[in-house]
Amino acid sequence: MKPPARGLNLLVIVVTSVLLPSCKGDSPNPFADLTPTVAPRPDAEILFTANIHGTRSGAPRELFAVAGDGSGLTRLTHRNDGARPHDVVEAAPAPDRIKVAVREVTDSSGDNRIGPGDDESIVLLDLARSVEAELVAASRRPSSVDWSSDGSLLIYSGLGAGSIEDMLIVDPTGKDEQALTTTPLVRERRPRLAVGGGAAIYERIEAGGKGVIAVYRGATQFALTTGGPGTEQLPGTPYVLGSDADPVFSPDVRLATFRRLTGTGNGGLGTWDLLTVRPDGTSPTIVATGPLYRGAPDWGPRGIVFTEADSAQGVTRLVVVQPDGSERKVLVTASSNLTITNPRWLPQP
Repeated sequence: MKPPARGLNLLVIVVTSVLLPSCKGDSPNPFADLTPTVAPRPDAEILFTANIHGTRSGAPRELFAVAGDGSGLTRLTHRNDGARPHDVVEAAPAPDRIKVAVREVTDSSGDNRIGPGDDESIVLLDLARSVEAELVAASRRPSSVDWSSDGSLLIYSGLGAGSIEDMLIVDPTGKDEQALTTTPLVRERRPRLAVGGGAAIYERIEAGGKGVIAVYRGATQFALTTGGPGTEQLPGTPYVLGSDADPVFSPDVRLATFRRLTGTGNGGLGTWDLLTVRPDGTSPTIVATGPLYRGAPDWGPRGIVFTEADSAQGVTRLVVVQPDGSERKVLVTASSNLTITNPRWLPQP
């Protein structure tokens, strides 16, 4: 594969943020007013999306923050207080903790609900100023977003060659977009950048195959996992049994964590184990196992955070564990008819 003009070594490039204070004579602020937002509290450590502010199953999600001990739960967005619903799917925080890149679905059909066919885009929110700007249009069909640790760029997966997902980068102004991969028969999705830059870890799904975890470093791509046993498809997803998904590096980049599909039941969510693996693909180790749904993990200073749905007990939880599975802490608990998804550790002040 021919390397792009700016590969992942491009993290050395300095990009001027669109949110720098304006000076007299500057062009008009490209941000538009939106519903009120709240900046995270100083003690907040984790962002996540959820509809726990209501009681209705399937209601659109908002963005929340909580401390690492479960205290200080705060709703940060009110995207559904206006006339048009917005489902906040996922949020990647910038290093300043104030800006977030939000992947969200909007009611583009005008039927006053979120459903199939509605537009999904990536929007930059300034939580302190309650302003927004579109970064990635719905035409790109984004399926993930992550922010570099130095704030200079974002990486996402979206519509690419062959009308399936490739990995792309874009600067914080939404300009200078560039594809890192252009493979019409392979899905490259859910990339996350290593702290300090230089590499990305992602899902790789070949046509007719199962998801594996791979690393992109410059022009080099290599797989870390081969997946688990099974061939049955999880309906409505690109995953077959044994697929590996949603990887992220540890803060010191000495390990990575990901989830593996182990069953296709559980109300369509499937059952998933959490594992770790070394960056050379050795020593895969189970962190959490059993017949539960476990969502995409993130790895931060207090350990690995993820969500789980326990249909037997009728609850959904936000959980933190250590890399060996010990010291399990439940930070937030909700009824199983509500949704908690996509937690991310906030950069610390």
